[in-house]
Amino acid sequence: MKLLIRASLAAGLAVVALGVHRFHFTTDDLHLKESARGSRPAPCEAGAAGVMRCLFSLDTREPFRIRLPDSDKPVTLSGVNAPQRLAVGDYQDGPVRGQVLLDYQLITPLNLPGISGSMQFVAPFAVTTQGSGAFWYLGMFNIDLQSGHTRHLASEFLGDRVHIEAIDVKTPFDPPYSVTLSIKTRTAAQSMAEAPAEPVQRTFQLDHDSLQPSSQ
Repeated sequence: MKLLIRASLAAGLAVVALGVHRFHFTTDDLHLKESARGSRPAPCEAGAAGVMRCLFSLDTREPFRIRLPDSDKPVTLSGVNAPQRLAVGDYQDGPVRGQVLLDYQLITPLNLPGISGSMQFVAPFAVTTQGSGAFWYLGMFNIDLQSGHTRHLASEFLGDRVHIEAIDVKTPFDPPYSVTLSIKTRTAAQSMAEAPAEPVQRTFQLDHDSLQPSSQ
């Protein structure tokens, strides 16, 4: 039974990850360019439970919480912006207000060995404030296959208003395991109002509960 649930959730994650999308930012907005397929996503229900049904096809009262990297404050994803494929949560951390935006089209299962009853995955998320920045991170998460409880295990900073184009995970039979992101960032000559034009790759070493920048 657990194997069936695991396979079903893996298939759901794979469906979520399908599709081609690109983000670009002006000074204070997120914009989504047209998908190559031009498809219009189905609407998702509002609320934390609706987020879990939309992202994982799970009926659970357990919310998806993301920890703010700078303060560790948990933020509940409570809505879905379907046209931009973003799960959204509002937060207030002291005097700072903003949103956390999870790019659920790039949820990527890790298939790490030795994990039973749960599944680990990575996904990019952005943290915004009252300013113009959208600070992107790669998050590592674990979801319990029975209860739907999620844990935010680790985060690594990617950049301010970058384009995240693809995620490639390598999990061979033996470690090391790694994840590589194809990103577009800005050159030294570009202003923040311009779309990122310089392609770069960022690689992180994976453990069961951590991400570390690769030294290679």
